[in-house]
Amino acid sequence: MNFNEDVLLASAARFLVDGGQEDAASVLLACSLAVYESGDTWYVGDETHRALHVEIHGPRAAYDALGDEQSAVGQAIRRAISAVLPSQTYVKHFSVHAELIDVDPDWRMELLEIARGRGVHNQAADAQNVRLWNSLRFRSESEIRIARALDEAKVLYLPNCKARLGTGPRRHNREADFLICCDGRWGILEVDGEPFHPPSRTVEDHERDRLFRSHGVRVVEHFDASRCFEEPRAVVQEFLAILKRS
Repeated sequence: MNFNEDVLLASAARFLVDGGQEDAASVLLACSLAVYESGDTWYVGDETHRALHVEIHGPRAAYDALGDEQSAVGQAIRRAISAVLPSQTYVKHFSVHAELIDVDPDWRMELLEIARGRGVHNQAADAQNVRLWNSLRFRSESEIRIARALDEAKVLYLPNCKARLGTGPRRHNREADFLICCDGRWGILEVDGEPFHPPSRTVEDHERDRLFRSHGVRVVEHFDASRCFEEPRAVVQEFLAILKRS
């Protein structure tokens, strides 16, 4: 039996969104999914049902949620995956693994500095599950794919850097996912739908966007994390086209 894991993952995420479980969908979309037959069968009347092994690889937040059988997010994700599996199948094994990260030649020193509390602190400073790429810190694979696409486009960008801003009596520290400069025009590209950008943070995100606009950053565009993961080049080209028209 062949499985299209991307279709299953997307369908499970839609199942969660349709049920109002956006936070669980965000966690699931940060993961990759593998499904294969375990070899066992179960007879239901005159039908033969096949046992499956569902394997998930994801960031620390997903590993913790899915590894805790009492977690509401983990339970919701398991139920959603079971709901979209083919008929005459059942889940016998469900395993969760922390995803492997990309490394560069200086990976050991970078991780050692992070572990010791040294190194860069203004870049993804509050990230709990740091991913390293080209000595930069990211929170998700979706962000790394956008960074790679921006590299290919040869534009200046600052990922996950805290800024000090505010035109009124109060000043604030705020972080943009990607602050981008192209042909002298500045804009912000946000990757929405990750566990750290849940729908519950919409008001806070809008307030941050207004602060950046008050300083002349005219373009602030939000893109869904699943699209950033699947179509990073298209997302970047769409954003740069909007920025050039601004």
